[in-house]
Amino acid sequence: MLALILSPLYIFATWLIAFMVNRWLKACFKHTHILVRILIYGLFIFAASAMPIGFLLPYSKIKFAFQHYGSMWLGVLMYSMFPAVIYLVFCLIWRIHKKRTGSTESMERPRQVAIGWASAGIIFTLVICLYGFIHATDTRITEYTVELPKKNCELQELNAVMVADMHMGANIGVPEMEKMVKLINECEPDIVFICGDIFDNIYDALDEPEKLISLYREINSKYGVYACYGNHDIDEPVLAGFTFNQDAKKESDPRMDEFLEKAGVKLLRDEGVLIDNNFYVYGRPDYVRPGRGIVLRDNPREIIEKIYLDTNSFIKEDGKTELEYDYDWILGMSDDAPQI
Repeated sequence: MLALILSPLYIFATWLIAFMVNRWLKACFKHTHILVRILIYGLFIFAASAMPIGFLLPYSKIKFAFQHYGSMWLGVLMYSMFPAVIYLVFCLIWRIHKKRTGSTESMERPRQVAIGWASAGIIFTLVICLYGFIHATDTRITEYTVELPKKNCELQELNAVMVADMHMGANIGVPEMEKMVKLINECEPDIVFICGDIFDNIYDALDEPEKLISLYREINSKYGVYACYGNHDIDEPVLAGFTFNQDAKKESDPRMDEFLEKAGVKLLRDEGVLIDNNFYVYGRPDYVRPGRGIVLRDNPREIIEKIYLDTNSFIKEDGKTELEYDYDWILGMSDDAPQI
């Protein structure tokens, strides 16, 4: 619903950038052919239409291609707005200055400044977006050392790897997951935790499910790979990152469960598992969208296991945050509000 409310702003922003690019060309060359201006507006209309077209099309490679390029365009548009807004503020200040001083000074100098700033803005947007496109799938490893004074535990150390937010779908596929699996194996993990948002809502957007399954099976881990679902592991249409209200309960696609089972990933849905008679791993469902077969999440008081995967670690239950309960280790994915 929010996507529809914000759509006029999206349309206006696209028109504004297209209009300003045409003005910039006219200021630079003075005589810009009408066909050039029409071509520019046409390109902007096509780019802006990619996302809604991808949303409306039935499941197909064409649909997911439109969604992919629509997402890229949204990023370009957002970065384009920074120099555009500064340029508009400059024009406003100049007009106010002329009105207050009664100046009859020619607009030639401000025009030159505007041309220079617009050129810098275009270069800024291109550089930032190109850098983002090139490095969008770069993955960094952050290492933490956590000391847990445990009694009756034979383990002296545990090398755990946590990954989250893969968002496999229209934008993330086999090449990106090949890099991910390689990085995980280079860490030589004892155990691997996948803390939600494995999929990007639509299972059919996976380009090669069987190939992705085989990649997951290549993860080398002493105790295995364990996962819990996040708020994007739900089968529902998404437009520009926004979802829509529906009467039916929002649940994961059954094929997502089958994917993880075939991939050798143990999905924990408000359940725990004892590892090597030394510690428990407990996977929590998403607080807002707990998923199939779960009406309410278990109360934290009922959970005595000591290692805890969670997608909403700071949700209050029984007047306490879950951090206040006696867990040894809480692993949380990005919570979106805020990023934790």
